[in-house]
Amino acid sequence: MKFKRRMKRAWLQMTNDRKQFGVFCGLLLVGLLLWARIIVIARPPRTAIADETVATTIASNIASDNHKATFPIWLDHEPNRNPFHVSNEAFPVETQSTDNVTVQAVNNGNDAEQQAISALQLEAIMGDLAMIDGRVIHVGDVVSTTSMTDPLTLVKVNRRSVIISAGDRRYELTIASPHR
Repeated sequence: MKFKRRMKRAWLQMTNDRKQFGVFCGLLLVGLLLWARIIVIARPPRTAIADETVATTIASNIASDNHKATFPIWLDHEPNRNPFHVSNEAFPVETQSTDNVTVQAVNNGNDAEQQAISALQLEAIMGDLAMIDGRVIHVGDVVSTTSMTDPLTLVKVNRRSVIISAGDRRYELTIASPHR
């Protein structure tokens, strides 16, 4: 009971003077920040090195007097997995027809080319990659070469469409609008 009265009295004395209370709060904040820093330093992040050559390079850099050590990092130039792959467990396949715009035929003597274009289906777009008929294709790659004099080449990737060229002829494949 005596302790409770002392604490209440100390609290009233501290909060009564604004300047003294401000100093108390400031010191409390600095103390909490220092305490948090000690916790972070006490538990450094764990790291692992998988390649033996990198481990020996790091060991030699640490042993040397050079404080500006450089560490080699090798990055992939191309994605090592298909960014368009969709898990069938998370997203089951629904069999509905798409509302992609079909190619309207213009009779210019390239019936095989127009049939090949109308058979293509644009499924996804991401950056400079497009998924056409289940294949990931980069800009400049050949889309199809079926019985044509000029192969179909992916020329440009837009937000919702791609441009495919065959010689001097250009075709556009589109994905249906997400607001439909």
